[in-house]
Amino acid sequence: MARDLWYRERLEPLHHRLGHGGLREHFARYRFAADVLAGRILDAGCGTGYGAAMLAAAPGVTEVLGVDADARAVRHAARYYAAASIRFRRQDLLDPSLALLGTFDGIACLEVLEHVAEPERLFEALDLALAPGGRLLVSTPLGRGRDAPTRQPGHHFQLRRAEFEGLLRPRFYFRLFGQKGEGIESWRPGGRYFLMLALCRARLDARRAG
Repeated sequence: MARDLWYRERLEPLHHRLGHGGLREHFARYRFAADVLAGRILDAGCGTGYGAAMLAAAPGVTEVLGVDADARAVRHAARYYAAASIRFRRQDLLDPSLALLGTFDGIACLEVLEHVAEPERLFEALDLALAPGGRLLVSTPLGRGRDAPTRQPGHHFQLRRAEFEGLLRPRFYFRLFGQKGEGIESWRPGGRYFLMLALCRARLDARRAG
């Protein structure tokens, strides 16, 4: 397949050298997700599907559903990565039909937040999709803030740490991590991270209590 602009924008092991720095950083995030998520998993914004395959290979994972709004990405994922325990579906995460997929023990939502103009709606949808006691791992680049312009294609913003935490806090208890290179560690002052990750559990709200 030709390495056109679409593939250059979407990192994919079948089209990029495995030594590609950006791809290796993506691998690191999915490895981290595979270590902290278990059970029935939603890969929310699965892209071309290689990450869903990485999640499915983890010992504690029983099923992975990868969803993405990009029809071309979903076709690619289904062609190269679908398996008995891995399915793919075209799905807008903000569409109410997401609820028809049921709830999940774990959700990976990696580098999706910055592509959504209304991040509060995304967190509402992910909260509803998370089973009681489930875990959500969400990541996003660290940047100049929600109102600052960004030249990154497709990004509405790149959040500051306080903004990221402010979006999470109303719905989730969370632990913050930072990434530099392929290393991911608990957030520490002066860490010089380029990307933030939050491992979340939903707060006990009236919906779940009922």
